Formats: sequence, C-alpha cells, structure tokens
Amino acid sequence: MANKQPTIRELDSAYIKQREQEKQLQLKRRKGLIRRLSALGIIGLVLLGIISATLIAQASAINEKKEEQATLKEEEEALVAEQERLEQEIENYNNPDYIGEVLRRDYFLTRPGETLYKLPESSSD
Repeated sequence: MANKQPTIRELDSAYIKQREQEKQLQLKRRKGLIRRLSALGIIGLVLLGIISATLIAQASAINEKKEEQATLKEEEEALVAEQERLEQEIENYNNPDYIGEVLRRDYFLTRPGETLYKLPESSSD
C-alpha cells in the first residue's frame, strides 16, 4: 500500500509556511488599519481646523457687533438728550415771557417806559 505518511520535516515545513502566511496577512491587515486610521485622523484634523476657524470668525463678528451696538447706544442717548433740549426750546419759544427776555438780553430791546443800562463787564482778576 502506498499510504505514505508525511514526515515530520514535511509537517514542520508546512506549519512554518502556514505561520508565515498568517503573519504576512496580519501585517497587511495592520498596515491597512494604520492607513485607515491615519486618513481618518487627517480628515478629523482638517474638520477641526475648519470648525475652529469658523468659530473664531463668528466670535470676532459678534465682538464687532457688540462694539457697534455700544456706539449706537451712546449715539441714541445723545440724540435723545438733544431732542429733549429742542423740545424744551420749542416750549420756551411759545412762552411770551421767555421771548421778551431773549429780546432784551440779545437784541437790547425794551418795553415802553423801560430804560436799558449796559454795564461794563467786570473782570474777576
């Protein structure tokens, strides 16, 4: 009978070949995994950079808007004060006593029977 049993050397050689093939397969898988993780990491860093740049730009825009808002608030307060002053002036010009006082002070006009005296301005030196 030609039932030949493999020798220990042949078994040992086949086992070694199988182990080497498994190691090469594991090495290929590991390299593939490293490549995938590296690509994923790079994509993640790029996305992180884009998000960071966007957030910084938005924060800058918000600060500019806050400064503009503060400036406009000050301008509004100044305009409200000016409006109040002008409304008071309108009210004063509708008052005959105030008009008479302005005419006497600025234009040196007098009422009938009044005498106007102009005094020299005194210096406080």
